[in-house]
Amino acid sequence: MQAKTLPFISPWTGPIVVALCAALGPWLVTDAPWTWGFCAVLFVAVGLPHGAVDHITYHHALGQSAKTAPWRFVGPYLLGLGAFAGWLLWMPLPATWAFLALSSWHFGQSHLTETSHTWLGRARGWAMGAVLIGTLLHAQRASSAEVMLFWMSGMEATQILDLVAGMLPWALGLWTSTWVWAWVRGMSDRSQRDKVALPLQAAGWMREGAWLAAMWLLATNSGLLWAFTAYFCLGHAVDSWRMEFTQHQDLTSEFATYYKWSLPFTAAFLAGLLAILGSVGMGWLSDSWAWAALIAGSVPHMVLLDHWAPAKLSRQTSP
Repeated sequence: MQAKTLPFISPWTGPIVVALCAALGPWLVTDAPWTWGFCAVLFVAVGLPHGAVDHITYHHALGQSAKTAPWRFVGPYLLGLGAFAGWLLWMPLPATWAFLALSSWHFGQSHLTETSHTWLGRARGWAMGAVLIGTLLHAQRASSAEVMLFWMSGMEATQILDLVAGMLPWALGLWTSTWVWAWVRGMSDRSQRDKVALPLQAAGWMREGAWLAAMWLLATNSGLLWAFTAYFCLGHAVDSWRMEFTQHQDLTSEFATYYKWSLPFTAAFLAGLLAILGSVGMGWLSDSWAWAALIAGSVPHMVLLDHWAPAKLSRQTSP
């Protein structure tokens, strides 16, 4: 098989595109129908498909090459989704914190300069993800609170947003300090103190810093709908595609083929979403349950990609 590369997506594509999306913020306001239509297209074409190859990631972690999705994968996936949705409505405060923690880890790890298996690299990724999410929630505080009211009280939403704002400088400080520590260790190691290692490290710091700057530009110049959609679809999903295609499958060297394999699960998710919306319209399902199911939909994906699959792969490679 040829090398798996994505020549049209570089490590800098995501932050550059997200920063450019900030310029569209004043026109893509949340109450405009064209904003909802444009965001829907991005979610269907880019955002959802990046998680619709989870069945391939599942097989790859087991050392298999199948492209199907057996019930031993689909069953736990749906069970986890339903369990988290129930927890979100039953105990909204701890469940929301758990969701934010998982999302911070997931977003941050997808933007690391390179896959890191050290605790220092993982901490840096988690801190970066926390800054990204914290920046978005803090800049769009009022809109974020309105959304959170669908599954929690106003007092609980205020408590979370206040703590997120207070933790934001600490997360930024953790991200900075881990980079300083890595730089100091690199300078003290003769094998890394050369013309290649340290310049690459500096480039990685600049790229991750560009991510934080791009999110700040986007979040402060856009409404919540466009800010989240642009980051999730054109930022996070783009970087995740690179990682998933190159590291979590050995079936094809053609990205178009890999993308095609995501379409059945994308269609299944859309069918489920339409069923939820129809149930709300018919009065069979409350708005709270609809939002809980929508939010919980990403939890199995994050657990699979960030925790279950790496654990399985590490067992395969360990002596």
